[in-house]
Amino acid sequence: MTKFAIFYGLLGMGGIGAFGYVNQTGWARSKQETRFVPKSVMRSTGGYRSFHYWHVGYGGYRGGK
Repeated sequence: MTKFAIFYGLLGMGGIGAFGYVNQTGWARSKQETRFVPKSVMRSTGGYRSFHYWHVGYGGYRGGK
């Protein structure tokens, strides 16, 4: 193996290790709380729709107006 392959292998393992640490500890860069969207806002006409809503296929975009 070349020096570059070893370097990038170690770099990749370090990145995956850091991701695992952050995932297990729940660390975040900011202490901002996640936004809560009330159900009344989600169900209103033209209201908030999550990524899941649009891409799961049950109630998503059907075309037209």
